[in-house]
Amino acid sequence: MSRKQGALAMLVGLSLLALVAPAAVAGARTATPIQHVIIIVQENHSFDNYFGTYPTANGTLVNSITSQLPPVVGIPNSVCVPYRGGCLSPTLSTSSAPADPSEGQLVYEADYANNATGFAANSGPQSMVYFDYHSVPAYWDYAEEYGLGDNYFSAVLSETTPNRLMLLTGDTPVAADNPAPPYLPYSESVMSQLDGAGVSWGYYDYLSSPSAASTLYPLDYLSGIPQSALSNVKDLSSLYGDLSSGSGLPSVSFVNSLNNKTYDEHPAANPSSGEQWVVSVVNRVMESAYWNTTAIFITWDEGGGFYDQVVPPAEFTIDHGFQSPLLGYGQRVPLLVISPYSIEAHVSSTLLSHLSLIRFIDYNWNLPALNSNVADAGLPLDFFNFSQHARPPIVLGTSGAYSSSTYPVPLQIPLSAGATQTSSALVSAGTGGYGAMLQLGLSGGLILAGTLVLVAVWRVRARPASSHVQDDPGRDRRHD
Repeated sequence: MSRKQGALAMLVGLSLLALVAPAAVAGARTATPIQHVIIIVQENHSFDNYFGTYPTANGTLVNSITSQLPPVVGIPNSVCVPYRGGCLSPTLSTSSAPADPSEGQLVYEADYANNATGFAANSGPQSMVYFDYHSVPAYWDYAEEYGLGDNYFSAVLSETTPNRLMLLTGDTPVAADNPAPPYLPYSESVMSQLDGAGVSWGYYDYLSSPSAASTLYPLDYLSGIPQSALSNVKDLSSLYGDLSSGSGLPSVSFVNSLNNKTYDEHPAANPSSGEQWVVSVVNRVMESAYWNTTAIFITWDEGGGFYDQVVPPAEFTIDHGFQSPLLGYGQRVPLLVISPYSIEAHVSSTLLSHLSLIRFIDYNWNLPALNSNVADAGLPLDFFNFSQHARPPIVLGTSGAYSSSTYPVPLQIPLSAGATQTSSALVSAGTGGYGAMLQLGLSGGLILAGTLVLVAVWRVRARPASSHVQDDPGRDRRHD
């Protein structure tokens, strides 16, 4: 091969590589640039309980930043629900030990009777308190800097156990917080699905010992867990070690604090303590080598009986011989989506639930839907703009402009930038995201490749013999 032919071949190769390079960066098996999904699930807070007054706390915090942020479907100013011949309105709490509302499937169903007016009478007057940036400023910071879902629901209208199981299997053998059994077979879980596809996963909590993996709640509701899968159930220290070393982080990580009552946020735990624990996990991810390929989903397993004005839509029912069939969806709970591809200050109104997180995993790794409940769930793709360059991390510290105790923090990207804040038109359920961009690049992009080849041939033929083909050092081959 002559030097001219070699130069031409190299240029064609580089042209084709420019078209497919994003897929190589993202990993050949992912539909988006996301190679690592981390799902953090805390306990028992409804959307209105944490974000009902976001972003301005009912007008008490209006400044140059908060005035630019999109509003959420939050607590109506005039709401007052019946209670003992009178009525109760939501009230701000800064308590470090909030009282636990009454919980239960039938209690929750009664809460939502007559257009969500039953909370005070059923879950109790303690259900009518809410928190804001005074107690959970970092969560509000994450909503400001990344994405917040205000149309996201727990999977079923019941307590922790069925919702935790729905997050792992898209189904539940129990309707309430019952002791195991009954069981669901491990083969019906998303972890088993990932095993079969060769996609790594890890399940993390505070373990008292390595042997505790086989009895860890709520995995103790799954039967037939193979030893190879139990080896993926680890103490949180293992997650921190993988992040610090830059090696060994699974593709999918389920992160919990259920075995640490200080951090899990279940009343009467201090919301601020749990929030700071979440911040510590997020900071470790941001400071690791994995940040550029990671999406962190933060949510709460169920609303815990705290007031939320949005009546859950009845999308499906689950009945495995229950005294009362489970209604899906459950209470509206917050969803925070943190990623270098997150659209800053985005509020998603897409109908989503815990099942949507399983569907995102299936979508991203090109897997069939785990079951029909997952197949029918919405995809949280509008949180992302995969055509933007990876954003640098925003590590919340203990002081300074980006403090985890300060809200609001400076915006990373000015909201007036417009294009950088708009979801890519390619990102749409089923056909969008990185896979769609790659498909467009390989089909429509062949024309571009052909054009590059013709231009290269012309340049090689036209260039004098004494000239040398040089790569343009200013050319940016990153995917825009």
